[in-house]
Amino acid sequence: MEGKIQPQATEIEAFLLGSIIKNQISYDLVSALLRPEHFYKEEHSMIYKACVELITENTPIDYLTVCQQLKKNNQLEFVGGGYFVVSLTNEISTTANIETHAAIIVEKYLLRETIRLGSEMIKKAYEDSTDCFDLIDWSGTEINNMLNVIESKQAKKLEQLSNEVLDDCFKALTEDKPTGVPISIHNLQKQTNGWRKGNLVILAARPAMGKTAVALDYAYYPATKGIPVGFFSLEMTGKELAGRLMSKESYISSQKINNNLVNTDELTALRKDCLTFKDLPLYIDDTPALSIQRLRSKALRMKREFGIEMLIIDYLQLMDGISSKDNREQEISKISRGLKKLAKELDIPIIALSQLSRQVEMRSDKKPQLSDLRDSGAIEQDADMVVFLLRPEYYGIEQYLYGDSPIDTKGLMIHIIAKFRGGVTGEVRNRWIGETTSISDWDKPMIINDLPPIQNNTNFLDDKPF
Repeated sequence: MEGKIQPQATEIEAFLLGSIIKNQISYDLVSALLRPEHFYKEEHSMIYKACVELITENTPIDYLTVCQQLKKNNQLEFVGGGYFVVSLTNEISTTANIETHAAIIVEKYLLRETIRLGSEMIKKAYEDSTDCFDLIDWSGTEINNMLNVIESKQAKKLEQLSNEVLDDCFKALTEDKPTGVPISIHNLQKQTNGWRKGNLVILAARPAMGKTAVALDYAYYPATKGIPVGFFSLEMTGKELAGRLMSKESYISSQKINNNLVNTDELTALRKDCLTFKDLPLYIDDTPALSIQRLRSKALRMKREFGIEMLIIDYLQLMDGISSKDNREQEISKISRGLKKLAKELDIPIIALSQLSRQVEMRSDKKPQLSDLRDSGAIEQDADMVVFLLRPEYYGIEQYLYGDSPIDTKGLMIHIIAKFRGGVTGEVRNRWIGETTSISDWDKPMIINDLPPIQNNTNFLDDKPF
């Protein structure tokens, strides 16, 4: 409000700076929390920044080195000269409670930022060109960014980290539970031990390979175990995805369900099977053309409200870029990097679907390679795991060499783990059921309600080729 002084604690700022100059240990205690921009007085901010620069250059902090650094930055006279710097230490008799003082400075900074953000929100709200939903998303992102000024993670001693690893191994052994989010395909589960927290997994394939169906299975299975999962669908509607899951449960063709062609008996069966969806913690957002900022805002809200433990995005190339000045490769690179950061921030696995280039089609075996990832090599770099999908039957290949043995390709889908940071790469086979656009273990028999097969799975629900 006009006429009011913004929240600040300049006396505490001066006391804290004096403590740091007098005893460098004080800096070590507050450096994880405090940044130069947190100070209200610009002079104080410059002095603290000089301390940060000295530490970066492995130079000890004292009155003389701070003055020298300020002089080097052409700021010594601005802050009040050497006399002002030394005066900060005059009344310092103890460095006790230094962390409490730093917390107060950060709290005042956050209050000032709240005032600034509120003013900007009001200004934007009055502009005719402002989209209200964009404004709300922007505001949510800005608020989350404000909270990120507080460094929440502290360094851990190796002994503590090794004990945490041992605890995870013990739980996996005694509780027979995977380390990560569970997977329905048992051989894939065995090879990966579930989707790991903080990991970015890229699931990539050419159109019509069944990416969305596989991603839905990845989401649905842990949800049936009570694990909350978020699913962002940038291509298909939420109703189409629900139709696919209904098909999976009822063994009725997803094409019939989404085209509203079911008969009375099938409709009765669908109503019964839908009871299994009650209280299922699977949350689907079908907002199109999301930017990484809006997706982050929505994901943080899902985490806060529903406690999601995994996030799936279908698919990466349909996301909007951050800047209109970037070319598509730069846009995808920033999106990929943003997803990796988000996975670590939320401490959950994020699975992002991705298209592959047409180079795959030119190979006789149709096997994807890491170089086929579309639009950017940064996808391969940022991903902790890259999984390709291949259905040889789609290309008319009758025999596939799995390990050392050729196998029939009818209903065969191959998971090709091409990159696995901290794990073993390789191939895992599973069964593809085109009529219900679903997957199952290879050894599990197919159950179809006497329906004609959908050739090559090229119905309108599949990925559209570019």
